[in-house]
Amino acid sequence: MTTRTAREDTGATSIELAVLTPVVLLVLALVIAGARIVTAHAALDHAVTAAARSASLARSPTTAVSTARDTALHGLADQALHCHGHTTQVDTSGFGTRAGTTGRVTVTLDCPVPLGDLLLPGIPGVIELSTSFTSTVDPFRGRT
Repeated sequence: MTTRTAREDTGATSIELAVLTPVVLLVLALVIAGARIVTAHAALDHAVTAAARSASLARSPTTAVSTARDTALHGLADQALHCHGHTTQVDTSGFGTRAGTTGRVTVTLDCPVPLGDLLLPGIPGVIELSTSFTSTVDPFRGRT
């Protein structure tokens, strides 16, 4: 039976550290990317819900569109989500229904989320997130 001496293991810890450090950094970067995407999607959901609700309370389709866009912009700012080139689409066809019937307003919000600063191989620099929400227009509310 042979026994190892302390001299045979010198440098093994340094090699293990050199091999494992990139793996640990890659896993950490993946966790950060996942957290950034989940947080951005939650912020988008919050902003689009508020925008659809405010649009459904408007009296006219043009007011609904401007109100939804303003509310979405403020919602994104409140959530500290910086979308460069976001788009807000508002479907106000529900305002065309006659009084006594339920109409719907749908707001769709698209936001590019930057991931390029993480320098992960195989992950694009920007991921496009999109979400939509539909809110009902009060059937007995006056419309113009």
